[in-house]
Amino acid sequence: LLVTVEEGCVQGGAGSAVAEALAAAGLAKPLLMLGLPDQFIEHGDPAKLLSLCGLDAAGIEKAIRERLAATA
Repeated sequence: LLVTVEEGCVQGGAGSAVAEALAAAGLAKPLLMLGLPDQFIEHGDPAKLLSLCGLDAAGIEKAIRERLAATA
């Protein structure tokens, strides 16, 4: 499982570029792209906002574990 994490929107972001590169190389690899939802994010403490979006350490771990459990 290849995981990308970014503090921007997933659509058109780093994860999308990785997906395009994998496709261009003819590689079929599981890819989990984590990033901000495509919606307005309130202003505030960055750590709190990332946590609310699941982009803190606990949220990232949870997303990875869920994906691995789904593919097991």
